[in-house]
Amino acid sequence: MSVSSNLLPDAVADLETGITGWTAGANTTLFQSTRFWSGAKSLGMTATAAGTVSATTTNRVAVVASQVYTAYAYFANIVATAGRTASVTVSWWAASAGGTAISSVTSTAATLATATTWNTPPPILIATAPAGALYASVTVTVTGLTAGAQVASDGIALGPPNNVVSSILDYGTAGCEVSTAGWLAGTNATVSRVSTFSYEGWWSLQIAATAAGDTRVSLAARLPVTPGTTYSAFTHVRPPADNVPIALDLVWYDGSGTLLSTTTYTHTGALSATWSRQGVAGIAPTSAATVDFVIRPQATTAGQTWLCDHAAVQPVDMGTTLLDFATSSAEVGTDGWIATGGTLTQSHAQSYSGYYSYQLVATGGVDLTMTLAAPVPVTPGQAYQFVPHEIYPGTTTHTSYLDWLDGAGEVIRTSAIDWTNTTGVSGWTVTTTADIAPPGAVSLRVRWVREAPPAGETWYLDSVLIGPGGLAALATPTADTSAIQITTQGLTLSGQTHWGLWRVTPDGVQTPLRGWTGDTSDIATVSDRSSITDYEAPLGVELTYVLETWNAARGDGWYYRTPPITLPTRDDSGVIIKDPVLPARTTVAIADTLPDWQRSARQGNFAIRGRARPIVISDVRTSRTGTLVVTTETTEEATALWWTLETGNTLLLQWPADWGLTDMYVQVGDVTESRISTYAGHSDRSWSIALTEVDRPIGGLVGSATRTWQDVKAGATTFRDLLSTSTTWLDVLTGIRGS
Repeated sequence: MSVSSNLLPDAVADLETGITGWTAGANTTLFQSTRFWSGAKSLGMTATAAGTVSATTTNRVAVVASQVYTAYAYFANIVATAGRTASVTVSWWAASAGGTAISSVTSTAATLATATTWNTPPPILIATAPAGALYASVTVTVTGLTAGAQVASDGIALGPPNNVVSSILDYGTAGCEVSTAGWLAGTNATVSRVSTFSYEGWWSLQIAATAAGDTRVSLAARLPVTPGTTYSAFTHVRPPADNVPIALDLVWYDGSGTLLSTTTYTHTGALSATWSRQGVAGIAPTSAATVDFVIRPQATTAGQTWLCDHAAVQPVDMGTTLLDFATSSAEVGTDGWIATGGTLTQSHAQSYSGYYSYQLVATGGVDLTMTLAAPVPVTPGQAYQFVPHEIYPGTTTHTSYLDWLDGAGEVIRTSAIDWTNTTGVSGWTVTTTADIAPPGAVSLRVRWVREAPPAGETWYLDSVLIGPGGLAALATPTADTSAIQITTQGLTLSGQTHWGLWRVTPDGVQTPLRGWTGDTSDIATVSDRSSITDYEAPLGVELTYVLETWNAARGDGWYYRTPPITLPTRDDSGVIIKDPVLPARTTVAIADTLPDWQRSARQGNFAIRGRARPIVISDVRTSRTGTLVVTTETTEEATALWWTLETGNTLLLQWPADWGLTDMYVQVGDVTESRISTYAGHSDRSWSIALTEVDRPIGGLVGSATRTWQDVKAGATTFRDLLSTSTTWLDVLTGIRGS
């Protein structure tokens, strides 16, 4: 089919229900013929007198000025007669009825065979609707009839040509349906068009070698391009023999016509008995203004011919991928990847986009691996994702690896995610592996690995993305190394609506972090990024953080686990006393000795008459209680300790590493401040702090996530008013007066 969609109604194009859609021209009587190209009927035309017959569509169809259209029709003699020609005419109109045609265009006349067979190829025209054209009509014409002679027409079409979507190469050049005027024969070549074979439409471009060696055919007119844009060019090829090389070039020129550079790809796998699409892709250089598409078959002897059809040159939207088109897509070749443990080829059997996909076939007994040949540049601290589209066989497991490389090409860190497919799929699925580039990373190399598959196992991959994005989290120590900041991104990936973040200790226990509104176990997604500081992270313990996203229905979501991170411990005898809901209230006090812990019994001792031994009713013991004695040396240290203790909130104690104690939450009872020296000017103090171990407190960090400057203004008209009630910026943040 040479039109992407036929603007003529079915009844007009195929005549199956009658001929009312056609108006007879001069010297013509119309009838419904039982001859047909398709269906069971056609448009019959009888000559009243010797001469020409014609018919025109009764109703005009809507068109768009400046848009390209093509029209064609099949013709056949009712009785075999020589000397007749057929043509198709399109007339352009400003109105749906009446008036005078703006202009008309007629196809090259086709000579009908002296037979009753349908003529193939049909007469065809390609034309651009002129300015002011809103409607079009189609006329079919046959010359050379005698009085009473009859001919038939069928399969009549008018519509946009079946060109490649977004191609900047015009349809007439792409397939040579009208002529070869769009191509120039260069070195060692002649061009013509033939209808023996065609991939689309009826004609194809034939390139004949005048001698052995490289031949060259180029566009008659170079195409305008935009610097920095990726362009893909391809043509469907039918070579004279299997595996004869053919090279394709994109030749870039600046505005003055000076050659800038050439992008080349040579194909060697085309088969002579079938059409195969061969392509090349490249990025227009900075000063590029035009590009030439060059086809260079490599003849082994004089007289060899190649057929080319349905060519295209099109800009490619690469989105955010860091890969070039030839590596992201399988349309050009496989040079962007290195395969081990099997074979990697272009395959026409499957494709996610375009015409080809990467086909991986396992040798068997060893890992099947597909590795990016040229690592892509990255920026430390930015998250990147590796997203291949796959068709996988049966129940399988494969792993995606992200190798982060330094400037010398050495691996800094490797991230990996295992993907388990429980059932085979006939369609395409997506696996997304993401991580944040670590400090020192300069480039990223990705690897796709199938662990020891059986021989012959086949995978297809296509439309591979490597670029910024994906679900990831970066865990880094705060400046004072007392807490861990976790920065997340990709929370909205795939439309997920909720997310959670957990701290994971070596024993596998997962604890949600404390956020502004409570624990981070179920948070409604409002943005793609977030940042949370884990002020309760234990010191000297290897920690990881798990980030998950999901939708409201708790359907499939995404999962990410950070690399391990460990906060340094204190080497002195300082105890960190921290308010977990208001971590700004944190201090370090020097402890003299460990508390003597007591766990009181909860029991009743009942003496029973007539029994020597009592009955004891007991419950679980209480948590630990004890008195912590610490020392402060300066007035500033004493003030800081009072500031931490005075709220009465539950506190978090973090002990020196070698004390053998884990972090604990405590409620502080009575506090006694004692002078170490009777000398009034001596600032050393000894503090006796009564402690009761309690559970981790609930609730979010103090200070509302919704508190605004408008709230501050509502409580204080001027800064003088604000200073009278708030002594620190923490007071302003929390709204607590006189802290």
